[in-house]
Amino acid sequence: MIKILTAFTEEIDDVGQAVSDLLGQLDLGRKRLANSLGIIHCFSDFADSGVVRALSAELPFDTLGSTTMSASTPAGMSLMGLTVTVLTSDDVNFASGVSAPVADSVDAPLAELYGKVISGLGGKPAMLMPFIPFMLTVGGDEFVEKLDALSGGIPAFGTMAISNEPDFSRSFTFYNGEAYPASMALAALGSGADPEFLSVSINKENILKQKAVVTGTGRNILQTINNMPAVKYLESIGLAKGGDVMGIASMPFIIYPGDGSVLVRACFGAAEDGALVLGGAVPVNSTIALGVMGFEDVLNSTQAKITEALDAAKGRGLLMYSCGGRNLALGIQTLAEHEKAKECLGDTPYHFVYSGGEVFPSRLNDGSTANRLQNDSLIICIL
Repeated sequence: MIKILTAFTEEIDDVGQAVSDLLGQLDLGRKRLANSLGIIHCFSDFADSGVVRALSAELPFDTLGSTTMSASTPAGMSLMGLTVTVLTSDDVNFASGVSAPVADSVDAPLAELYGKVISGLGGKPAMLMPFIPFMLTVGGDEFVEKLDALSGGIPAFGTMAISNEPDFSRSFTFYNGEAYPASMALAALGSGADPEFLSVSINKENILKQKAVVTGTGRNILQTINNMPAVKYLESIGLAKGGDVMGIASMPFIIYPGDGSVLVRACFGAAEDGALVLGGAVPVNSTIALGVMGFEDVLNSTQAKITEALDAAKGRGLLMYSCGGRNLALGIQTLAEHEKAKECLGDTPYHFVYSGGEVFPSRLNDGSTANRLQNDSLIICIL
């Protein structure tokens, strides 16, 4: 059994006050069990001010996590807040680590990291929790695919770092108080863990009928559609003007690779050559369509999926990651999905965190499970 403890603060500048307040909320002296792991998500300024480092130094166990656009626990919600979630248990072991910086290939850094974490756990994990860096040159799905290959498909649930800047330039992962722009942090939960996973994305009714063909890609860069630069294609159908694609930031790209699967990708912006930067790779010759996701679509799907999760949880806690694209669909009501989560969850321990990409163990048509990087989805892990 795993018990979830959470804490929240908006105090960025007074490091001592922030740490004292968080430790008081956690009340580890009374509530901590034999084995523990800390998960930190925050506005980027908390890394600069020293709060993340100071908090991690005070916690008597490993911590990992990432920056985010906004986050909440039962104690509060904010665009400029910090959440800490402690997983603590008498019968589940935890192990964690951080990779060497990734330059071009994820292979060697992730192989070394995975070996270290599994050795530290001393047995086969029940699940993995990856925290992936946001990189324009290496797609998040490359991290997930390599981790899936190394682990043999052990369920992975996690997030890709994101930040509030238009270019997401202050996105970091964390490990034991240090911030990393190009390293993956990884936690493994031992065999006593019994997680359940739920996910929701765009409704089929919200996918536009007009389709095209992907004709050029490079990793997570969508270069051409129908043999036109991707931005020019969007301009040709009236969804961009003068190279400005920010109007489609909340519109999911629906990808049909031709093998029966469906990928959903968020668009993070345009490159100088008229290509688009997506949240994950897109296969050449895929069929592509755009989806529409509005305010009510986001909140209704959040309420329905959290209600389903609560029915299954039976008193356990929830870890939740929602795509930044869903947040953009909320317009100026940027905390509306947090408010809906709090309304649904009451006193249930949880964290609700925005994501640059959601790592989720997807069920395939043949009944097997494969870890995937999702966009424009809400994912939930019951622990």
